[in-house]
Amino acid sequence: MAKIYTRREVKRRRINFKIFAGIYDFVGAVAGIVVIIACAILLSALINWIVRDGQESFASLWKIFQDAVIIPK
Repeated sequence: MAKIYTRREVKRRRINFKIFAGIYDFVGAVAGIVVIIACAILLSALINWIVRDGQESFASLWKIFQDAVIIPK
């Protein structure tokens, strides 16, 4: 048998659902901001690593090039 709700119960349940929906929206927004910040940190770490590795790689290639082209005295 189906339960019959009064108008007061329906109104109370609707308000509760709106409150919970608002809480989940807030938690979702906060979680999204945290993920964006984490991605930005990871991206900056990746860029820093690429720059440092590129400098070391080109320095070693430059040394090899100098040793091959320039004849020591």
